[in-house]
Amino acid sequence: MVSFREPISSKLRVLVLSGQRAVTEQSPLLEALAERCGQSGAMNWLEYFVGAPTKLPKLPYLVLVVAADAPDEGLQLGDVFGAVLLFEYQCCGLGTGVFSTDDVSGFRTVIAPEEQRAMVAQAAMDALMEHRMQIALISYQPGSGAAPEPGLTASLQWAQRTRPVSNTLRLADTFEATLALFGRSTRAKLGYYRRKLMAGLPCEFVNDARGMLNENEMEALNRASLNPDKRAQLLAQYRACRLPGGFLLGLRTLDGRWLSLVGGWRQGDVTVLYWQMNASGYEKLSIVTAMRSYLLEHEIARGACSLVFYGGTRHSIQNAFVAAEVTDLFVRRTTLQAAVLQVVAKLFAAPRWFLGSPNFIARAICHEGLEWHPNGRNVGDAMSAETVRMQD
Repeated sequence: MVSFREPISSKLRVLVLSGQRAVTEQSPLLEALAERCGQSGAMNWLEYFVGAPTKLPKLPYLVLVVAADAPDEGLQLGDVFGAVLLFEYQCCGLGTGVFSTDDVSGFRTVIAPEEQRAMVAQAAMDALMEHRMQIALISYQPGSGAAPEPGLTASLQWAQRTRPVSNTLRLADTFEATLALFGRSTRAKLGYYRRKLMAGLPCEFVNDARGMLNENEMEALNRASLNPDKRAQLLAQYRACRLPGGFLLGLRTLDGRWLSLVGGWRQGDVTVLYWQMNASGYEKLSIVTAMRSYLLEHEIARGACSLVFYGGTRHSIQNAFVAAEVTDLFVRRTTLQAAVLQVVAKLFAAPRWFLGSPNFIARAICHEGLEWHPNGRNVGDAMSAETVRMQD
């Protein structure tokens, strides 16, 4: 058994799993690994993330750094040192060779001890060489560990950048102490709009709304909400609230009308808010702010220490978020195919009618400020290069 505190060495190898079924089967293992590595909440809802509808089809890949003598199936927590979740873009059912994270915040991509995340990311890049990789991007939060210059296989170029991210609120022991972390205006709004809502439209807070609405009712609420989601996305995230750790909280009037729903997941003392739906027609009551107040109070009472706003928020509550950094590691082959893919990426690097918002990896690899470096040392020199392919 390899301790998760040991550095990457010749006692470790890489195991690559691909396909929705092969990846989701590792959900319990990955959730336990995330908690052990101080990244609680980073691997929940795996079934949702690998199967959720996307604008561009993608195939999930899970790269595991495991003990050299670990089995290919039936892995135990003690067998696994680190994990990287990536997706390969598909075209007409075929892999393009473009691999990327699906989380620009780097929250749920690289799972490893803080001081070894950079090495695990590099090991994943090296392993992808065996899987037709042409261009790849891994975004991760390195923590306090410095991100060293990558050492990768021949015929590759790499680039690296660091950018700020803030999406986590540290919670105090009490609701009142947490409010003290906010600016005066935010504190006032959280209290004012909660009181205003109760005075103008008396309602109740529901601490578990799962099972209280069927999918037809959810669709009706969505149509009457501010910024409604597409049907497939709505139902996927609603169903995900029933996955292990998932939650669905709500605000409804005393006569049963739903005003707000929030969904996400919890692990340990970390709560992740993934989505929120607010009824339209009540903008003057600022239901979103009132619901955030109830959410904070409820999660603090449960013992949560961190509240992660997945994807961030425009609400002024963001001013109290903890500042962090994300490292983007880019790798590309020096091949004609990779060059063609970079040209194609320009089509997706700006808003398009058929795509909507710009694609993150396309925009990133077209960034003129990236400084590309020639290949260096093979990560395989630092660990066994053995890669086992397991397909659905």
